Amino acid sequence: MSDEAQQPEAVSGERLPSVTVGLFGPRRLVKTMAEVGQEVAERSVHGVRFVTGGYDDLSEAEERYLRLRDRIDAAVFPGPWAFDLATTGHWLTVPSTHLPLTGAALYAALLRASLTIKDVDLSRVSIDSLSLADVAEAYDEIGLDTTQVYDVPYEGPDSVDGFAAFHKEKYERQHTTVALTTILSVERDLRADGVPVLRIAPTRSSVRDALETAVLLGQGTRMGAHQLAMIAVQVIPSRAESGDYWQQELALSTHQKLLSEARQVGASVTRRSDTLFLVTTTYGALVRLTEQFAVAPFLGALTAQLGVPVAVGAGTGQTARAAEANALLAVEESVAAGGKVAVYLDGGSDRLDLEPGPATTDSAPVDGTSPIDQRALEIVTSIASAMSPAPGRQVVVDVESVASIMQVTQRTGRRMLKELVDAGLAWPLPPARSTGGGRPRQQFRLLTEKLD
Repeated sequence: MSDEAQQPEAVSGERLPSVTVGLFGPRRLVKTMAEVGQEVAERSVHGVRFVTGGYDDLSEAEERYLRLRDRIDAAVFPGPWAFDLATTGHWLTVPSTHLPLTGAALYAALLRASLTIKDVDLSRVSIDSLSLADVAEAYDEIGLDTTQVYDVPYEGPDSVDGFAAFHKEKYERQHTTVALTTILSVERDLRADGVPVLRIAPTRSSVRDALETAVLLGQGTRMGAHQLAMIAVQVIPSRAESGDYWQQELALSTHQKLLSEARQVGASVTRRSDTLFLVTTTYGALVRLTEQFAVAPFLGALTAQLGVPVAVGAGTGQTARAAEANALLAVEESVAAGGKVAVYLDGGSDRLDLEPGPATTDSAPVDGTSPIDQRALEIVTSIASAMSPAPGRQVVVDVESVASIMQVTQRTGRRMLKELVDAGLAWPLPPARSTGGGRPRQQFRLLTEKLD
C-alpha cells in the first residue's frame, strides 16, 4: 500500500487552514483508516490530507512515526497501547488521539466469531483490553450471560505483556471457546499455539469519529502557529556607557539591527524606550527563530553586533496583551541572568532558558526603503492615510475595504494585499468567527510602524 493518501489542498480563503493527519498502526487497519479518511476528506469543506504509516510489528512504530513527523499536524494511533508507548517514549510531537475500543467493536467481533468459528460458544470467551463495564453492557444488549466471560482490561503498556498467557490459560482449562484480542502480536502468538482467536477491530464509525477528532486537533495546531508572540529585547549598558548621547546612539543602532533581523520573518519592531524594544511576530515564526526552542532569538547576533549585553524574553498567550506581559516578565528574568540566556514564558509552563545562537554579524544594513518594494509602500501608505487610525491603534483591513479605498475590484484588492504580505508590510490574521453564518472575512494587519 502507498505510504501516502493525499487529498487536494484547501482552496484560498477557507475558514480554517488545511491540515495533514498521520495514520499509524498495523497495515490492514491503516488501510481501513485511509479508506475512511477519504470519506472524511470528501465531506470536509477544508483541506484535509491523510498520510499513512503502516507497520507489520509494533517495534517499527517509532521509526514510521519519525519518518512522517515533520509533515503532520496531528496523528491517529490504533489504540491506547500504541498511543501510550508514543507518549512515554517521548517521540510524540503533535496532538494525537487513538481509535476507541468500545462495546460496538465487541459486537462486530462476536458476530464474526459466530460466523467463522465452528461450535463457538459466545458465552464462554476471553477478552482483553476492554473495560469490564463495556463487556457487561455489550453482553446485556444481546441477552447473553457473562458468568463464563473472562476479561482483562488494558491498564497501561505493562498489562499487555500478560494478555497472551491469560487467553491461553483459559482456553487450555476449557473455560473458553475463543479468545478476542485487540493486539496484533497477541493474535499471532495465540494462533501459533492453536488457540481460536479473533482480533477486536474498531468499527468504521469509531474510526471516522477518531479521524474527525484528529482533524480538529490539527486545525488547532495550524491556527496556533498564527497566534501572536512577543519578543522583548532589553539592552543592558554599563554605568560607564550611560551618557545621554551614547544612549541614544545605542538605541538607534539596536532598533536598526532588530529591524534587519526581524524583517527576515515578517516581524515588526516597536521601540518602547531607549533600552527596551518589542518584536511582534507569530508563534510559528518564533518557533523558526528559536529553532524549535533550542536557541535564543536575536541574542547572539545582537550581543556581537552591539558590543554590550542584551537580554531577551519571549512570550505567548491567549491574547496579545497576555503575550506581551509574558515577554516583559521573561526579559526581566533574562536581565537578572545578565543576558547570558533568553527566557521563554507562555503563562502555563515553567520557565524555559534558551542559550545564545551563533554570533553572526553579517546581517544586511538597514535601509528604510530599499528592502521594501516601492509600489507596496505606496499602497500601504494610501490605505493607512484613508483609514486615519488613532495614534497607537493598529490598522486592520480586509479585501473589501482595500478595494473600496483604492477604488479597484475585489480581485485587485486581494492581489494588493498579497503584495503587502510578500513585502513584509502586512500579515494575515486568523479569521474571526462569524456570528451571522457563512464564511468570515480574512483580515490583515498593516505594519504601519515600518513606515516611520
